[in-house]
Amino acid sequence: LVRLGFKQGMGCPNVFRHETRGIATSVHGDDFTSSGPADALDWLEDAISQEYEATRGPRLGPGPNDAKEARALNRTVIWREDHIEYEADPRQAERLVDECGLNGAKPMATPGVKLAYRDHEADTPLQEKLHTAFRGAAARGNYLSADRIDCQYACKEICRSMAAPSDLSWKALKRLCRFLNGKPRLMYIYRKQEVDSIDVYVDADWAGCPKTRKSTSGGCVMLGRHTIKHWSSTQPSVSLSSGEAEFYGVVRGTGQGLGYQSLLKDLGMSVPLRVWTDSSAALGICSRQGLGKLRHLDTHTLWVQQAVRSKRVVLKKILGEENPADLLTKHNLMQERIVKLVDLFDCRYREGRAETAPKMRVGRSNKMKISEADQHLDAVIKEEEITEDDG
Repeated sequence: LVRLGFKQGMGCPNVFRHETRGIATSVHGDDFTSSGPADALDWLEDAISQEYEATRGPRLGPGPNDAKEARALNRTVIWREDHIEYEADPRQAERLVDECGLNGAKPMATPGVKLAYRDHEADTPLQEKLHTAFRGAAARGNYLSADRIDCQYACKEICRSMAAPSDLSWKALKRLCRFLNGKPRLMYIYRKQEVDSIDVYVDADWAGCPKTRKSTSGGCVMLGRHTIKHWSSTQPSVSLSSGEAEFYGVVRGTGQGLGYQSLLKDLGMSVPLRVWTDSSAALGICSRQGLGKLRHLDTHTLWVQQAVRSKRVVLKKILGEENPADLLTKHNLMQERIVKLVDLFDCRYREGRAETAPKMRVGRSNKMKISEADQHLDAVIKEEEITEDDG
């Protein structure tokens, strides 16, 4: 690509841009995804085909000969008259539900439920024979969560139990599958728009884990109404106040925003960065200089103060009810609240299945599903009980 006149990105080396021909290309392994004028894309495809054996995928566009639906890295992308739709590989949700043996099970309205400390006290370790199957299913949920913003917090909480799976984590995984039964498709909508800044929305749930008292940081990177990136992560240290927890959330969000600001520069666009939080305490910490009275803060996070002073980042206040990042930090949300927050990301639930979506293979596998391991374990326990009674 460099030999063809492309300039490699500085912030993201897998991004290439040809300024004169107006082509932007993203490279993922041996998959090249490009956008630009039709004649420029013809030139690029011919140039690559002269050097390599290449398979040309469908070209999405408004023209009568352009495709209207295609797959990119097994995600489905649909071209509409006034917007583009994007959704996850449907096989991931279907396989997850199948592995847990919950095909056709009654759906749940929410992907998870918040438990009290007494529930964690009464929790028991999952049988060792179920560990491998549980970890495989949890990892699949974690992969799916990158394209399912409504499930990201629930998947993160399930994955926290990978080292020591328990009965509660197995129940949480089954609840997630029941939610996916009722909401199998989530569509990201990307409408035509003009934007003048990158907006990062952050939130934190202080001491939300009743077992460890650790907090959760959640956030998203938005271009107008376009959802570009979202995350939900457990903070590594225990915060001593809600302001400290919210501050660490701002630090994480600011870092993500600066990264995507560099990506846009690689694509020839220079836009300012705004970070939105619903915490007045976090705004105060970021706007001052030094620790102040918060002597226990990690000093390596204070770079945010310099970024605010130098105007690299503009901090903004948002009402808690209007903060979309609220979806990524907690379980205790009603179904109506989840739908409202999903709408803030310009996402929609859909029924059915996309025409080009890959089909899940049906057949016997050597890999034991967690539902099969669970049934096998129940049979072994019953057999042992019968043997003891006979004795």
